[in-house]
Amino acid sequence: MHLLSEESLSRYTSNRRVTAFLGAAVVLLSLAFLAYLIYRSWPTLRAIDTELDFGQIALTLLFNICAYVIAIWSWHSIMTRLSGQRNLRLDAIVYCYSAVARRLPGIAWDIAARVVMYDQAGVSKALVALASLLEMLLIIVAGIVSYLALAPFTLSYLSIPGSWALICALLVGGILIHPAVVTYGVHKVRKDKLPVSLQYSDTLYWLFMYVLTWIVSGFLLYATIRSFYGLSPTHLPQLLADWALAGVLTSFITFVPTGLGLKELTLTLLMSRYMPEPIAAIGAVSVRLLTTGYSIVWAVIFNRWANSAGSSA
Repeated sequence: MHLLSEESLSRYTSNRRVTAFLGAAVVLLSLAFLAYLIYRSWPTLRAIDTELDFGQIALTLLFNICAYVIAIWSWHSIMTRLSGQRNLRLDAIVYCYSAVARRLPGIAWDIAARVVMYDQAGVSKALVALASLLEMLLIIVAGIVSYLALAPFTLSYLSIPGSWALICALLVGGILIHPAVVTYGVHKVRKDKLPVSLQYSDTLYWLFMYVLTWIVSGFLLYATIRSFYGLSPTHLPQLLADWALAGVLTSFITFVPTGLGLKELTLTLLMSRYMPEPIAAIGAVSVRLLTTGYSIVWAVIFNRWANSAGSSA
């Protein structure tokens, strides 16, 4: 099995033609998709009859940066654990490209982008696929834990004390994140075995990181809505819970092309319980537009980083 090394990174960055082509293709496709989203959502976006709060929009950028840092470091941690080698630059570059590809409609574009780009660095395709599958399972489990911890704030008809909800969430998370359960889940989806035996310290650390990612990205949604609608802070726990629930429910249709728009629809239905439905729809669409735009920006930045690294190699 080929592992990451400085020599692999040098070979990857020196192949600037492949890097530039793949980066440009992903960015152009994403720009086209972003234009399509704006065109499709234009009647809804025009319904906003208020002045935008640019301070809240600036907060969305801050939360996006925080979420990206956490997600990149988590992905780097997974690749390091499975491969036994550290290469933060390569992992960050590939993650940013794949994050853009994830926004495209279709079947697992992000995994395909990772496989192609890591292959240029001499990394086993099977290893990248296993790492991506492990990441997806961890994100889903973290979303379930996040929702369970916040469920009492969302399901108003349940009189569950917050402390008990948190205990239940931790128990469920502790079971689902057990190395034996995670390894079994990976093996059920792919027949390949993980190259290393996971420890509880590994999975608990990843669970914490991805729960943090869910929370930070939920704050991004909150700031997006607050930029044009005065949503009360008392609804923040509900919003965070609905964000996690919508993400978990729609994560099971990642490989279905018709999954495009279902997360926004699910999120709209959930949020319409405590805000007007048009506002909920605008919020769901707007956060999609913002995160897609931010992803393109990060991909362009890291593409320049990759090319500058290739020039100096």
